[in-house]
Amino acid sequence: MRKHLLAFVASILLYFSGLAQDVSLKQVDTSTKRIDTTGLIILKRTSFFNTILTSTETSIVLRAPSQSFIHFDHPVLGIREQVAIKTTSNFYIAISGAGRLYKLVAATDSLMYFNRIDGNENINYNLGAFWFSNGENIYNYGGYGFWKSNGTIRSFNFKDGEWDVFPTNKEVFAPAFPASSWYDVDKNGIYVPYQQVLNSGIKGFQNASGVIEEGVMHLNLKTGNWVKIGKVLPFYLNMLRNAKLKVYTNNGYLISDGEDTYMFDFLNNSVSKNENRALSQSLIRLDYSSVHYYKEGLLYTYNPTTDELETLIIDESKFVKEPDPFWKITFESFSVIPLLLGGLFIMFVFCFMVLAKQSKVKTPETLIQSVNLKKIDVVFNQTELSLIDLLIEKSLQNTTATINEINYVLGIKDKNLGMQKKVRSDVINGINDRFKYANQLDIHLILNVRSELDKRYFEYFIDKNQINEVQKLINK
Repeated sequence: MRKHLLAFVASILLYFSGLAQDVSLKQVDTSTKRIDTTGLIILKRTSFFNTILTSTETSIVLRAPSQSFIHFDHPVLGIREQVAIKTTSNFYIAISGAGRLYKLVAATDSLMYFNRIDGNENINYNLGAFWFSNGENIYNYGGYGFWKSNGTIRSFNFKDGEWDVFPTNKEVFAPAFPASSWYDVDKNGIYVPYQQVLNSGIKGFQNASGVIEEGVMHLNLKTGNWVKIGKVLPFYLNMLRNAKLKVYTNNGYLISDGEDTYMFDFLNNSVSKNENRALSQSLIRLDYSSVHYYKEGLLYTYNPTTDELETLIIDESKFVKEPDPFWKITFESFSVIPLLLGGLFIMFVFCFMVLAKQSKVKTPETLIQSVNLKKIDVVFNQTELSLIDLLIEKSLQNTTATINEINYVLGIKDKNLGMQKKVRSDVINGINDRFKYANQLDIHLILNVRSELDKRYFEYFIDKNQINEVQKLINK
């Protein structure tokens, strides 16, 4: 009788030990390996965990929905995203917006045993933070909390179980909603395509939803220095800001707009497009209710609720490189700017002297030939083509296109006014820039005029004299 009573008491203590770790134990290990489970969190070893644990990647960091791995009976922790982190030698589960970190300490064929290794009690200070890992080091960057976003990088201190600040030369605010930063594992650097500054303590609706600061920022984690290296082109920036989900790859990420799939490559400053509609629609149906892991043309999608692991083949050879780069290069990252400027000045003077000399002997025939040079090829994307078609149709009817008509064609009729204005401006400026570049003339394709009904607003049109010119570019 006493033995039965002791066994019962031991089981009760084990049960409450699990509750002390904010979880309920999923099942009892049935393997022959004996493990002291006191104070440990026991998880089932699923097909997803097997895929990650057996991966040869040096670092894997995956966002997961709340309650994906560890189950919390807690009003705050129970709704927080969880993060799976695979380093070279270890595996961890972190809680987004909290700073909690759980380490895999033992495993059998069927079960996994985790132990909480942090001493952090703060929550709600880094919601939407960007997590990454280098070697055995674990970091999270930015996030939102206490009514404003931050650009702080935090590294986990394994000696005392606390998070330390990683000093940098300036504060750069990573986009959190949606997350858009990307980490270069090989060179230990972070790319931020644009900044999103949230501050609900400042008046104005834009401060609550996020003020956007353009400019591609790069951080070298070896030096701790941020450098501005360029500016994302307007069409791509709009896509990044509106993408529901990004599938992270070794060079950047994949994004679907419902029609095409784009591969953004940070390492090569390029964008490639796949026009396979089925692939695009498969990707756009994904959301953060599942976990996504991409490797060598294979996308793994794991549903924590059903424990189902699915795969999708993505043929990277079907992606065609776009003519425009991901971002326009700036030279702020170079320490030899004075030398470069000096060299450019010398080249400018030399070219000026050569052109001046040639202009003295140029004949009327050569002038005529220079005017008739072949126009430079440019490519308009589908959104730009839709707007051009609308404006050509309106111009042929001797009418103009209203803002509402343009919003409908651009697919932003349900967006807020600030977003509508930004997208319209980016698309129109992009079209005009390409048209001027193709013709090598300072002529705008899309013009505007004050509305006759309400002088506060503009209406848009294309000069009939330029319709044939733009159609030649489109039909090449």
